[in-house]
Amino acid sequence: MASIQKYPAKKAKKGYMWRVQYAGPDGVGRTKQGFRTKDEAQAWADSNAVSARTGEWIRPEDQRTTIAEVWLRWKIAREKQLTVSSWRSMEAAWRNHVEPVWGHRTVGSVHPAEVQDWVDQLNLSASTIHRAFNLLRNLFDDAVRLRQLRTSPCAGVQLPSRQQSKDTTLNQEQVSLLIKQTNRYKSLVAFLAYTGVRWGEAAALTVADVDLQKQRAAITKSASTVGGKVIVGGTKTGTARSVAIPTPVIPHLKEAMKDKRPTALLWTNRNGRHVTTPSRRSWWHSAVDACKEIDGSFPDVTPHDLRHAAASVLHSAGANVLVIQRQLGHSSAKMTLDKYSHLFDSDLDAIVDAFPQDRGKVVESEVN
Repeated sequence: MASIQKYPAKKAKKGYMWRVQYAGPDGVGRTKQGFRTKDEAQAWADSNAVSARTGEWIRPEDQRTTIAEVWLRWKIAREKQLTVSSWRSMEAAWRNHVEPVWGHRTVGSVHPAEVQDWVDQLNLSASTIHRAFNLLRNLFDDAVRLRQLRTSPCAGVQLPSRQQSKDTTLNQEQVSLLIKQTNRYKSLVAFLAYTGVRWGEAAALTVADVDLQKQRAAITKSASTVGGKVIVGGTKTGTARSVAIPTPVIPHLKEAMKDKRPTALLWTNRNGRHVTTPSRRSWWHSAVDACKEIDGSFPDVTPHDLRHAAASVLHSAGANVLVIQRQLGHSSAKMTLDKYSHLFDSDLDAIVDAFPQDRGKVVESEVN
C-alpha cells in the first residue's frame, strides 16, 4: 500500500509538494516525489500499482541506465556475430551519430518525439540515417528485453525513404562470356555467378569446405579487408549455411582444388594469400572490358552483381523464395522479397493459368 505525504519545498509556490512512498514487487521501499498536488501523487501511485500487478513494473534504477551503458553491454554480445567490416560500420555510426546525442541520456528519459526530431535533423544520406537509427533502435530494444524500459521510443519513428538503385545483372550468355574472358580466376567467377555467395565468403573457402560429390559448399566464414589487412571472421549474418553447387561449376572447382591440401585456400592471389576485392586496374576489369568489346550491351558490372545473376538463375530454375534466401544467405525471406521482388512478378502468371478452361466456363455460367 502506498503512502502519500506532504513535504516542505522552498521552490514550490505553496511551500510544499507531495511524495509517494511505496514498496515495489521486489519488496524494496522507494520514494517518488515532486508532485504538485495530492491528486497527481495519487494518480501516479495508482498507475504504479497497476503496473506492479500486470507485470509491467520497471525498477526506477534500471530506467536510469544510460544509453552508453546499454551500448557497452550490447557491443560485447554482438561484436563476434558480425564481420569485421560490418562491425567497423556499426562503431562508426555509434561514434559519429548516436553517442554525441544519446550516450549520456538515460533510457527512461527519452521521448519518441525527441527521436523523431533527431532523425529529421540529421543532414546525412538516407542510408546513413537508417544505419544510425537502426543502431539506436537495437539499443532500446535490448533495454526493453532486459526490462530496463517498458516500450521503445523508437517505435513509430518515420525514416526518409531510400532510393532503390537498380541492380545490374547479367544474362546466362553474358555470364558465360565473362567466365571465358577471365584468365586466372575462371573458377571463382563461375562459383560466384552460379551460387550467389558473397565475395568475402568465397575468398575464405578452403578445399575442405567443398564436397564435390554432394555438390555442397560450407559457408562458415568470411574474409574482409580492413585497414589494408585481410581479417577472417564470421559471415555477414553471423550464421553458417550450406549452399548448393550447380553442375556447370563442378569442372571449374575440380581444377581449382587440384593438388591442394584440405586446409588450403580454394583461391589465392599470386602470393598465396586471400584474394581481395578487385581494384580498378585488375584482372576483373580487364575481363569486363574484353566482354564489352565482344558484346556492346555488356554492362559495367562488379563482382557483387554476380549475386543478382545467381538469384535470377535460381528463380528461373524454379527455386522458391525460401530456397533463394538460404542460398544467398539473407537474414530473412522478407529481405529476399524486398531485394528481388521483380523476379517474382512473373509468378502471378501462374495464377492466371492455375484453373483449367472447363472450370472457367463453370464460373462464367455461375455469373450469368
